[in-house]
Amino acid sequence: MPTILTLPNTSNSPRGALGVGVIGTVLRLLEVALKVRQHREVVKAISGVHTRDLLKTYSRAVYRYTLPYLSMKFDRQVRQQMLVGHYDFLNQALHASFFQRVLSDAMTLWKCEIDGSVFSISVGGPCPHREGDLTLVFKMDGCPLYRMAFSVVKAPLLALNARTSSHVLYVGQVQGYPDRFEQIRQATRTCRDVAPADLLMAGMAGLASALGISMVAGVGVENSLSYQSLLALNTSDSYADFWKKFHGVRAEGGHYLLGLPLAEKPIGLIKANHRGRTLAKRELKRSVSDEAQAALRPLTVCGCGRPG
Repeated sequence: MPTILTLPNTSNSPRGALGVGVIGTVLRLLEVALKVRQHREVVKAISGVHTRDLLKTYSRAVYRYTLPYLSMKFDRQVRQQMLVGHYDFLNQALHASFFQRVLSDAMTLWKCEIDGSVFSISVGGPCPHREGDLTLVFKMDGCPLYRMAFSVVKAPLLALNARTSSHVLYVGQVQGYPDRFEQIRQATRTCRDVAPADLLMAGMAGLASALGISMVAGVGVENSLSYQSLLALNTSDSYADFWKKFHGVRAEGGHYLLGLPLAEKPIGLIKANHRGRTLAKRELKRSVSDEAQAALRPLTVCGCGRPG
């Protein structure tokens, strides 16, 4: 899998800078004032009984929908509905202790010591680049190496039938942290040659299972908020390759859809001399998913992702 590099702040790119200047800010605030009812819906959702403390740390979260959010493909109305839906779902599906742990950087989904190094995956708050309202972070010995930002999105907003899963985990960012390429390589070697991004996907699968969600969507590269930076770094194919690796199907909206549990190549199709290595990798990823599910399950109110 091509390495997905860490990118500069997307507000410095032409696409990410859309509406960020003084004039853009004034226009966005004017639109908020003209559509105050929609804005109140966002404030009400984020001020839910379990997520209200997020506003103390992420006070600007209520304005995220006024700028490109998750994907360049979504218009303002859809972004507003997505933001409201994300926080409505989490307030109904998870206990307050989940968000308390997120804010204190203590929401660990998986932790394991391998060859003297301690690896972990934890849940953090909103991605500052508006590419997700929760962030999975992969760490080695406490040092963050890789992140995956996502939001919970109502299936109909992606033109999906809600009979299988009423909600989808929409991934808007998969990136490594800057200047940590050697640590990422070391972590990959130590973790049975399983890349951090793949371990994050395993953690995502476990989290989704605990929430009763059976589908993941991943942003298409041309709709990524980081697209210009990806082009500058010559890594614009990374997202497409990543989603296709998990047998993601390209959807009409420009994103990729991945069913859960994640598809795997039949072991019989793996070369005989590679099967032992492949099984070891799968065992590690399965342990990540199982532990992530077990860690989150006690904090869930119900599997709200399942259709009623």
